Amino acid sequence: MIIDAHTHTLCPEVNDAVADSIAPDSVPYQRDMSPESKARDAAQKPELFARFTRIAQRLDDMTAMGVDLQIVAPAPGQQHYWAEPGLLARISAMQNDHVAALVGQAPDRFVGLGTLPMTDSGAAVAEIDRAAGLGLRAFQIDSRVMERELSDRSLDPIYSKLEEAGLGLMVHPLGFSHGQRLTPFFMVNSVAQPLEELIAFNHLVMGGVLDRFPKLKVYIAHGGGFAPFYIGRFDHAWKVRPEVNALIPEPPSAYLTRIWYDSCVYRSDHLEHLIRTVGSDRIMLGSDYPFDMGDPDPLAILTGCDGLSAKDRDAITHGTASAFFNL
Repeated sequence: MIIDAHTHTLCPEVNDAVADSIAPDSVPYQRDMSPESKARDAAQKPELFARFTRIAQRLDDMTAMGVDLQIVAPAPGQQHYWAEPGLLARISAMQNDHVAALVGQAPDRFVGLGTLPMTDSGAAVAEIDRAAGLGLRAFQIDSRVMERELSDRSLDPIYSKLEEAGLGLMVHPLGFSHGQRLTPFFMVNSVAQPLEELIAFNHLVMGGVLDRFPKLKVYIAHGGGFAPFYIGRFDHAWKVRPEVNALIPEPPSAYLTRIWYDSCVYRSDHLEHLIRTVGSDRIMLGSDYPFDMGDPDPLAILTGCDGLSAKDRDAITHGTASAFFNL
Protein backbone atom coordinates (compact mmCIF):
# COMPACT_ATOMS: atom_id res chain seq x y z
CA MET A 1 0.00 0.00 0.00
CA ILE A 2 1.19 3.51 -0.85
CA ILE A 3 0.23 6.13 1.78
CA ASP A 4 0.49 9.86 1.13
CA ALA A 5 0.80 11.33 4.64
CA HIS A 6 0.62 15.00 3.64
CA THR A 7 -2.50 16.20 1.83
CA HIS A 8 -5.11 18.88 2.50
CA THR A 9 -8.77 19.74 2.15
CA LEU A 10 -10.61 23.03 2.64
CA CYS A 11 -13.82 23.66 4.57
CA PRO A 12 -15.92 26.31 2.74
CA GLU A 13 -18.01 27.01 5.85
CA VAL A 14 -14.93 28.30 7.67
CA ASN A 15 -14.40 31.01 5.07
CA ASP A 16 -18.00 32.12 5.58
CA ALA A 17 -17.63 32.07 9.38
CA VAL A 18 -14.62 34.42 9.40
CA ALA A 19 -15.66 36.67 6.52
CA ASP A 20 -16.89 39.49 8.76
CA SER A 21 -13.93 39.47 11.16
CA ILE A 22 -10.78 38.53 9.23
CA ALA A 23 -8.38 41.42 8.61
CA PRO A 24 -6.00 41.79 5.65
CA ASP A 25 -3.00 41.04 7.87
CA SER A 26 -4.55 38.17 9.85
CA VAL A 27 -2.74 35.47 7.86
CA PRO A 28 1.01 36.20 7.43
CA TYR A 29 1.23 34.31 4.14
CA GLN A 30 -1.45 36.46 2.53
CA ARG A 31 -0.23 39.62 4.26
CA ASP A 32 3.29 39.31 2.86
CA MET A 33 2.61 38.03 -0.66
CA SER A 34 3.57 40.11 -3.67
CA PRO A 35 0.81 41.23 -6.06
CA GLU A 36 2.11 38.73 -8.61
CA SER A 37 1.87 35.85 -6.14
CA LYS A 38 -1.61 36.91 -5.04
CA ALA A 39 -2.71 36.93 -8.67
CA ARG A 40 -1.29 33.45 -9.20
CA ASP A 41 -3.12 32.12 -6.13
CA ALA A 42 -6.37 33.73 -7.26
CA ALA A 43 -6.07 32.14 -10.69
CA GLN A 44 -5.66 28.70 -9.11
CA LYS A 45 -8.71 28.90 -6.84
CA PRO A 46 -11.23 27.02 -9.05
CA GLU A 47 -8.83 24.14 -9.72
CA LEU A 48 -7.73 23.94 -6.09
CA PHE A 49 -11.30 24.03 -4.82
CA ALA A 50 -12.19 21.03 -6.99
CA ARG A 51 -9.23 19.06 -5.69
CA PHE A 52 -9.90 20.11 -2.09
CA THR A 53 -13.55 19.09 -2.04
CA ARG A 54 -14.54 16.70 -4.85
CA ILE A 55 -13.94 13.09 -3.99
CA ALA A 56 -13.96 11.86 -7.59
CA GLN A 57 -11.25 14.38 -8.49
CA ARG A 58 -9.10 13.36 -5.51
CA LEU A 59 -9.45 9.67 -6.34
CA ASP A 60 -8.50 10.28 -9.97
CA ASP A 61 -5.46 12.26 -8.87
CA MET A 62 -4.45 9.57 -6.41
CA THR A 63 -4.58 6.97 -9.18
CA ALA A 64 -2.36 9.15 -11.35
CA MET A 65 0.10 9.57 -8.48
CA GLY A 66 0.11 5.86 -7.58
CA VAL A 67 -1.30 6.53 -4.11
CA ASP A 68 -3.68 4.11 -2.39
CA LEU A 69 -4.45 6.08 0.80
CA GLN A 70 -4.34 9.79 1.67
CA ILE A 71 -3.94 11.29 5.12
CA VAL A 72 -6.14 14.38 4.79
CA ALA A 73 -5.54 17.50 6.91
CA PRO A 74 -7.28 20.87 6.93
CA ALA A 75 -5.80 23.65 4.82
CA PRO A 76 -3.24 25.45 7.03
CA GLY A 77 -4.66 28.81 5.93
CA GLN A 78 -7.84 28.02 7.86
CA GLN A 79 -6.23 27.63 11.30
CA HIS A 80 -6.97 31.31 12.13
CA TYR A 81 -5.43 31.60 15.59
CA TRP A 82 -6.18 35.34 15.48
CA ALA A 83 -9.91 34.60 16.00
CA GLU A 84 -11.45 35.12 19.43
CA PRO A 85 -11.50 31.83 21.37
CA GLY A 86 -15.19 31.05 20.87
CA LEU A 87 -15.00 31.55 17.11
CA LEU A 88 -11.74 29.60 16.88
CA ALA A 89 -13.24 26.64 18.74
CA ARG A 90 -16.24 26.72 16.41
CA ILE A 91 -14.23 26.83 13.18
CA SER A 92 -11.81 24.16 14.42
CA ALA A 93 -14.80 21.89 15.00
CA MET A 94 -16.13 22.78 11.54
CA GLN A 95 -12.85 21.72 9.95
CA ASN A 96 -12.72 18.48 11.89
CA ASP A 97 -16.31 17.65 10.99
CA HIS A 98 -15.51 18.43 7.35
CA VAL A 99 -12.49 16.12 7.35
CA ALA A 100 -14.47 13.33 9.04
CA ALA A 101 -17.25 13.68 6.45
CA LEU A 102 -14.75 13.51 3.60
CA VAL A 103 -13.20 10.36 5.05
CA GLY A 104 -16.68 8.88 5.44
CA GLN A 105 -17.22 9.07 1.68
CA ALA A 106 -14.33 6.67 1.01
CA PRO A 107 -12.99 5.29 4.31
CA ASP A 108 -10.81 2.76 2.52
CA ARG A 109 -8.97 5.58 0.71
CA PHE A 110 -8.78 8.38 3.28
CA VAL A 111 -7.70 8.89 6.89
CA GLY A 112 -8.51 12.12 8.72
CA LEU A 113 -6.19 14.53 10.52
CA GLY A 114 -7.78 17.40 12.44
CA THR A 115 -6.87 20.78 13.86
CA LEU A 116 -7.18 22.42 17.28
CA PRO A 117 -8.17 25.80 18.79
CA MET A 118 -4.67 26.32 20.16
CA THR A 119 -5.21 29.69 21.85
CA ASP A 120 -7.44 28.03 24.49
CA SER A 121 -5.77 24.93 25.93
CA GLY A 122 -8.96 23.75 27.63
CA ALA A 123 -10.96 23.99 24.41
CA ALA A 124 -8.16 22.23 22.52
CA VAL A 125 -8.10 19.34 24.99
CA ALA A 126 -11.87 19.00 24.67
CA GLU A 127 -11.62 19.05 20.88
CA ILE A 128 -9.02 16.29 20.94
CA ASP A 129 -11.55 14.03 22.66
CA ARG A 130 -14.40 15.06 20.36
CA ALA A 131 -12.42 14.77 17.12
CA ALA A 132 -10.83 11.47 18.13
CA GLY A 133 -14.39 10.22 18.56
CA LEU A 134 -14.94 11.09 14.90
CA GLY A 135 -12.01 8.87 13.97
CA LEU A 136 -9.36 11.55 13.37
CA ARG A 137 -5.88 10.14 13.97
CA ALA A 138 -3.70 13.21 14.64
CA PHE A 139 -3.84 17.01 14.66
CA GLN A 140 -2.20 19.69 12.55
CA ILE A 141 -1.08 22.95 14.16
CA ASP A 142 0.88 26.00 13.08
CA SER A 143 4.52 26.54 14.05
CA ARG A 144 3.50 29.16 16.64
CA VAL A 145 0.31 30.27 18.38
CA MET A 146 0.13 34.00 17.72
CA GLU A 147 2.69 35.53 20.13
CA ARG A 148 3.40 32.16 21.82
CA GLU A 149 6.04 29.75 20.61
CA LEU A 150 5.53 25.99 20.75
CA SER A 151 7.71 25.80 23.87
CA ASP A 152 5.29 27.98 25.85
CA ARG A 153 4.24 26.13 29.02
CA SER A 154 0.61 27.17 28.51
CA LEU A 155 0.47 24.62 25.68
CA ASP A 156 1.62 21.75 27.90
CA PRO A 157 -1.92 20.51 28.68
CA ILE A 158 -2.42 19.96 24.94
CA TYR A 159 0.84 18.03 24.60
CA SER A 160 0.01 16.02 27.70
CA LYS A 161 -3.39 15.05 26.33
CA LEU A 162 -1.96 14.02 22.95
CA GLU A 163 0.77 11.99 24.63
CA GLU A 164 -1.75 10.26 26.88
CA ALA A 165 -4.04 9.48 23.94
CA GLY A 166 -1.19 8.31 21.69
CA LEU A 167 -2.22 10.80 19.01
CA GLY A 168 0.28 12.57 16.80
CA LEU A 169 0.89 16.25 16.17
CA MET A 170 1.76 17.65 12.72
CA VAL A 171 3.49 21.04 12.56
CA HIS A 172 2.59 22.87 9.34
CA PRO A 173 3.14 26.64 9.05
CA LEU A 174 1.76 29.14 6.56
CA GLY A 175 4.07 32.02 5.76
CA PHE A 176 6.47 33.53 8.29
CA SER A 177 5.47 35.49 11.37
CA HIS A 178 7.76 38.41 10.45
CA GLY A 179 7.83 37.90 6.72
CA GLN A 180 7.91 41.45 5.38
CA ARG A 181 11.37 40.83 3.89
CA LEU A 182 10.12 37.68 2.16
CA THR A 183 7.62 39.29 -0.24
CA PRO A 184 9.78 39.10 -3.40
CA PHE A 185 10.43 35.94 -5.37
CA PHE A 186 7.69 33.95 -3.57
CA MET A 187 10.02 33.65 -0.56
CA VAL A 188 6.80 33.95 1.49
CA ASN A 189 6.51 30.22 0.85
CA SER A 190 9.84 28.86 -0.43
CA VAL A 191 11.87 30.40 2.42
CA ALA A 192 9.18 31.11 5.01
CA GLN A 193 7.78 27.60 5.45
CA PRO A 194 11.06 25.76 6.13
CA LEU A 195 12.27 28.68 8.27
CA GLU A 196 9.19 28.47 10.49
CA GLU A 197 9.68 24.71 10.74
CA LEU A 198 13.28 25.23 11.81
CA ILE A 199 12.19 27.63 14.56
CA ALA A 200 9.50 25.18 15.67
CA PHE A 201 12.13 22.42 15.85
CA ASN A 202 14.32 24.57 18.09
CA HIS A 203 11.44 25.39 20.45
CA LEU A 204 10.33 21.76 20.66
CA VAL A 205 13.90 20.64 21.37
CA MET A 206 15.65 23.44 23.28
CA GLY A 207 12.41 24.61 24.83
CA GLY A 208 12.15 21.21 26.51
CA VAL A 209 8.87 20.01 25.00
CA LEU A 210 10.31 16.67 23.85
CA ASP A 211 11.95 16.15 27.23
CA ARG A 212 8.78 17.01 29.16
CA PHE A 213 6.71 14.73 26.91
CA PRO A 214 9.03 11.95 25.73
CA LYS A 215 6.22 9.90 24.18
CA LEU A 216 4.69 12.80 22.24
CA LYS A 217 4.66 12.03 18.51
CA VAL A 218 5.61 15.13 16.48
CA TYR A 219 5.72 15.29 12.68
CA ILE A 220 7.28 18.37 11.05
CA ALA A 221 6.15 18.77 7.44
CA HIS A 222 8.32 19.38 4.37
CA GLY A 223 11.12 17.14 5.58
CA GLY A 224 11.45 19.08 8.82
CA GLY A 225 12.19 22.35 7.05
CA PHE A 226 15.81 23.49 7.33
CA ALA A 227 16.46 21.65 10.62
CA PRO A 228 17.85 18.28 9.39
CA PHE A 229 19.94 19.95 6.68
CA TYR A 230 21.93 22.36 8.88
CA ILE A 231 21.94 20.51 12.17
CA GLY A 232 25.74 20.77 12.55
CA ARG A 233 25.53 24.50 13.29
CA PHE A 234 22.97 23.93 16.04
CA ASP A 235 25.13 21.18 17.55
CA HIS A 236 28.14 23.51 17.45
CA ALA A 237 26.20 26.22 19.29
CA TRP A 238 25.22 23.61 21.89
CA LYS A 239 28.90 22.70 22.38
CA VAL A 240 30.32 26.21 22.73
CA ARG A 241 27.50 28.33 24.16
CA PRO A 242 26.62 27.69 27.83
CA GLU A 243 23.27 29.44 27.48
CA VAL A 244 22.36 26.81 24.88
CA ASN A 245 23.84 23.60 26.31
CA ALA A 246 22.34 24.35 29.71
CA LEU A 247 18.88 23.81 28.20
CA ILE A 248 19.05 20.18 27.08
CA PRO A 249 21.18 17.20 28.12
CA GLU A 250 22.09 16.15 24.55
CA PRO A 251 22.95 18.03 21.36
CA PRO A 252 20.05 18.99 19.08
CA SER A 253 20.98 16.26 16.57
CA ALA A 254 20.12 13.63 19.19
CA TYR A 255 16.51 14.81 19.00
CA LEU A 256 16.19 14.49 15.21
CA THR A 257 15.36 10.80 15.52
CA ARG A 258 12.55 11.58 17.99
CA ILE A 259 10.61 13.50 15.34
CA TRP A 260 8.85 12.36 12.18
CA TYR A 261 9.16 13.87 8.68
CA ASP A 262 7.81 13.55 5.15
CA SER A 263 9.52 13.18 1.78
CA CYS A 264 8.38 16.55 0.39
CA VAL A 265 11.93 17.87 -0.17
CA TYR A 266 11.84 17.76 -4.01
CA ARG A 267 15.28 16.20 -4.61
CA SER A 268 16.33 12.59 -4.25
CA ASP A 269 19.77 13.52 -2.89
CA HIS A 270 18.10 15.60 -0.16
CA LEU A 271 15.85 12.67 0.70
CA GLU A 272 18.92 10.42 0.81
CA HIS A 273 20.47 12.82 3.34
CA LEU A 274 17.29 12.77 5.42
CA ILE A 275 17.24 8.96 5.39
CA ARG A 276 20.88 8.82 6.50
CA THR A 277 20.25 11.42 9.21
CA VAL A 278 17.04 10.16 10.83
CA GLY A 279 16.31 6.73 9.34
CA SER A 280 13.52 5.59 7.06
CA ASP A 281 11.39 4.64 10.07
CA ARG A 282 10.94 8.39 10.71
CA ILE A 283 10.03 9.38 7.14
CA MET A 284 6.65 9.20 5.40
CA LEU A 285 5.75 9.77 1.77
CA GLY A 286 4.26 13.25 1.46
CA SER A 287 3.05 15.26 -1.52
CA ASP A 288 1.41 18.38 0.00
CA TYR A 289 -1.50 17.74 -2.39
CA PRO A 290 -3.13 19.73 -3.99
CA PHE A 291 -0.92 22.83 -3.75
CA ASP A 292 1.37 23.85 -6.60
CA MET A 293 4.26 23.81 -4.10
CA GLY A 294 3.54 20.14 -3.51
CA ASP A 295 5.17 17.18 -5.22
CA PRO A 296 2.85 15.85 -7.96
CA ASP A 297 4.86 12.62 -8.29
CA PRO A 298 6.03 11.75 -4.77
CA LEU A 299 7.08 8.22 -5.69
CA ALA A 300 9.61 9.51 -8.22
CA ILE A 301 11.80 10.97 -5.48
CA LEU A 302 12.11 7.48 -3.98
CA THR A 303 12.93 5.91 -7.32
CA GLY A 304 15.71 8.45 -7.74
CA CYS A 305 17.40 7.57 -4.44
CA ASP A 306 20.67 5.66 -4.83
CA GLY A 307 20.87 2.41 -2.89
CA LEU A 308 17.38 2.61 -1.41
CA SER A 309 16.65 -0.78 0.10
CA ALA A 310 13.29 -2.53 -0.08
CA LYS A 311 13.03 -2.11 3.70
CA ASP A 312 13.56 1.65 3.41
CA ARG A 313 11.07 1.95 0.57
CA ASP A 314 8.43 -0.01 2.48
CA ALA A 315 8.93 2.18 5.54
CA ILE A 316 8.60 5.43 3.59
CA THR A 317 5.68 4.34 1.43
CA HIS A 318 3.55 2.89 4.22
CA GLY A 319 5.26 1.51 7.33
CA THR A 320 6.17 4.77 9.06
CA ALA A 321 2.79 6.37 8.38
CA SER A 322 0.97 3.27 9.62
CA ALA A 323 2.86 3.50 12.91
CA PHE A 324 2.52 7.27 13.33
CA PHE A 325 -1.21 7.41 12.57
CA ASN A 326 -2.07 4.12 14.34
CA LEU A 327 -3.46 2.58 11.14
